[in-house]
Amino acid sequence: MSGSLLLLWACKKELSREGEVPPVVSTCSYAPYTAGSVFNYDHINSSNPLDTGFFTVTVTGDSTINGQTFRKLTSDTATTYDRCDGNGNYYQLVKGLSFEGYTADSIVSVYLKDNVNTGASWTDTVTVRKGSDAQTVILTYTVTQKGVQKSIYGLDFTNVIGVALSASVKFLGTTISLGTVATNYYAEGVGLIEIDQAEDTTRLRQYSINQ
Repeated sequence: MSGSLLLLWACKKELSREGEVPPVVSTCSYAPYTAGSVFNYDHINSSNPLDTGFFTVTVTGDSTINGQTFRKLTSDTATTYDRCDGNGNYYQLVKGLSFEGYTADSIVSVYLKDNVNTGASWTDTVTVRKGSDAQTVILTYTVTQKGVQKSIYGLDFTNVIGVALSASVKFLGTTISLGTVATNYYAEGVGLIEIDQAEDTTRLRQYSINQ
């Protein structure tokens, strides 16, 4: 399950034991999606130069879904809904998703945890359907790096978190791995800055965050 912005999105608190460093309090700074903010991305397909271009994501305001407030992010091809709960969890809701004939009315996933260490992972389970055929897809997110610097198109980003997304499907009682779907990079104070896939790369070229 992938896409230009499928960031492709509950964590039980553990008691801190003596000598352990308590989790860092989240400030939701990895999703500063204020209304009116604009993010311009380049999309490059290494195997098909014709599938190369750019798109703009604009934060158009708030939407209330199932009693929770999400920020609405729109582009030419997709609309996603983003929420941070203040406890380190970042959620994304995608509606009307389709992939190889399978569809899902909506998917909510935790795409980022900003207060866990490198190597931490978590999973979300979604159900997709093709007619009467329903499949269970398991999305696994793993923090591959944290607190690093990354430069893109001359823009220098600090405190970057890398998150690898892999998928597997349950079929006839067996879990089949679909491999790594994408590795996403998020910068503090900016949000999503890069998506790396097998043949596609999406990078942030310009952005304007509305204060």
